[in-house]
Amino acid sequence: MTTETTFASTFEQCGVGLAHVHPDGSFIRVNQALSDFLGYSRAELVALNFQQITHPDHLDKDLLHVANVLEGIYDSYQMEKLYIHKKGHLVWGNLTVTLVRNADGSPAFFVSVIEDIDEKKRIEQNYFESQETLRSIISSLSDRMAVWVVSPDLSSLVFVNEGYQRIWGRSGKELYENPRSFIDHVHVADRQRILNFYRQRITQPWQFEYRVMRDDGELRYIRERGEVIHDHYGEVISLVTTADDITHDKQLNEALKSANHKLELLSRIDGLTGIDNRRECIRSIGVECKRLDRISDRTTSTLAFLDLDKFKYINDHYGHHVGDKALLAFTNRIKSEMRDNDLVGRYGGDEFLLLLRDTTVEDAELVIERIFRKPLTVSNEEGKQVPIYCSVGLAQWQPGLGSVQEWIEHADRQMYTAKNSKKSN
Repeated sequence: MTTETTFASTFEQCGVGLAHVHPDGSFIRVNQALSDFLGYSRAELVALNFQQITHPDHLDKDLLHVANVLEGIYDSYQMEKLYIHKKGHLVWGNLTVTLVRNADGSPAFFVSVIEDIDEKKRIEQNYFESQETLRSIISSLSDRMAVWVVSPDLSSLVFVNEGYQRIWGRSGKELYENPRSFIDHVHVADRQRILNFYRQRITQPWQFEYRVMRDDGELRYIRERGEVIHDHYGEVISLVTTADDITHDKQLNEALKSANHKLELLSRIDGLTGIDNRRECIRSIGVECKRLDRISDRTTSTLAFLDLDKFKYINDHYGHHVGDKALLAFTNRIKSEMRDNDLVGRYGGDEFLLLLRDTTVEDAELVIERIFRKPLTVSNEEGKQVPIYCSVGLAQWQPGLGSVQEWIEHADRQMYTAKNSKKSN
């Protein structure tokens, strides 16, 4: 096979587009690969010049290269450019052009190699568009989310959105200078925990919460989540961190806890006197019964049932506001004299229960005597002092008591005995 035959065979069978182009831009010769790439027959192509199939946005750059090569500034050039397909759509090609000169140095023809890179460019474009879309989405989340991408060793920052500045209150520039700098602003109570995490080699996704103290003194609650990005060999190539600002959620949660706590208190506390209500009294006495069942050989407790005398008369004669004053004064007197481990509650309208823990009935009598040693009065609207009296029944806990209610009823009976004794006197 002659050299000319070998050259012709190579030209025709080459897998990329080849063309010999006249210095004026017209095609002298093209191979089948170029014909297939551009959609023209070979005869149609040689009737055209490269200017006619080059997208206008790329033509000036191509012509400038051609002029420079013809001037001898350089012998060849390479560029990616858009070609106009015969069907009218655009295709990307990677063009490499070399000038062949005659023996006297004058331009003979250009050898143009056109590689089909249309699919590659479209993949790149799709990737770029998806990246831009992702950046746009991430930026739209900046009001309550900071996102940054760093190298596995946290030595360099790839990307950070505006959320960092909005949440941390600091420029994202400091993260580019030192990707670990966000830890400097973590609340001192949380900082060591975060430092310890980032000192280790991170290979798995993570999630934790911490607080950030901004320079303006505002405290922010952060929920940080991280993903580990691997290459196709399984090596970690980057860490993607999202830091959600959950301050509002935390505040709502704390408000809900506070409301629930207040609701729980209201369910246990008498609204007027602020002491335990009937239900809480019964519950607490039940707890005491169980305790005494376990240690009855070592201690006992006494339950006092207290009932205000002639309370209906006070309400009817002086008004309910004076009656309320009487209940409050009565409650405060008991609270001022009872021990820390004792319990007082409002059992009914003018009925109270006083649980004297680890106290016999004899000792309980001394406590009651101390509570009411001084007279108790309240004033009405005219300033008249209205005396407050009460009847008290005491019941010491006994192993034979069958229930909480039985203990209360036993003390109640003792109270009525004391009340009736006053009437007979």
